[in-house]
Amino acid sequence: MNSPRLLNRHTLDNGLTLEFWDLSRPLVGDRRFVCLEARIAIPVRAETLPPELKAQAARVVEALGEEIIFSQRQERNFIAAATAPTLLQDMEDRILALAPGYFGHADFAPRFIRKKCAELQELQQWQRLDTRGERT
Repeated sequence: MNSPRLLNRHTLDNGLTLEFWDLSRPLVGDRRFVCLEARIAIPVRAETLPPELKAQAARVVEALGEEIIFSQRQERNFIAAATAPTLLQDMEDRILALAPGYFGHADFAPRFIRKKCAELQELQQWQRLDTRGERT
């Protein structure tokens, strides 16, 4: 398997950095699996928390860590090797078209942190309800 390769970095209006990673790999003959991953590292600190979580900043950092990663993948299978670079650039361009209004929005980081906190709470609730390991 090929190692991920950093293609580009873009600083967004909200101060976050959007990175594009090439996760493509050869398949058979001249065919490739083309995969572009967009990543944004979001620092978990009082300034990036949604208003309702600011009072619990220490607990949120303890639960999520000091940084969480947003990622989004675009994938295409069985692509001719000669067209793979153009396809990767097209994928990147489509994501960049959304970047200012979505990823670059001032509320992007707080919304993503809120989502991750909700996912963690739901997981913990399910773990409390799981009685498969208990003996009666």
